Amino acid sequence: MGALFHLTFEQWLKYGIRKGYCSEQFCSTHDIAPVHHTEVDEWDNGGDPCAHVVRLGSYDDWDLGE
Repeated sequence: MGALFHLTFEQWLKYGIRKGYCSEQFCSTHDIAPVHHTEVDEWDNGGDPCAHVVRLGSYDDWDLGE
């Protein structure tokens, strides 16, 4: 298996940030979400761009109703 399969979650997340796959983490309650210039352009032209969000964690972190 490749080296990526042996990373901790924190190492994996930092790798994704370095590679540009995701933004740095931020608080969606207290911080302003980072936006791409194309999203700003769409807003300025009357569009309504979606911001796709994924909250990361383990099954123990979430109440899955199971």
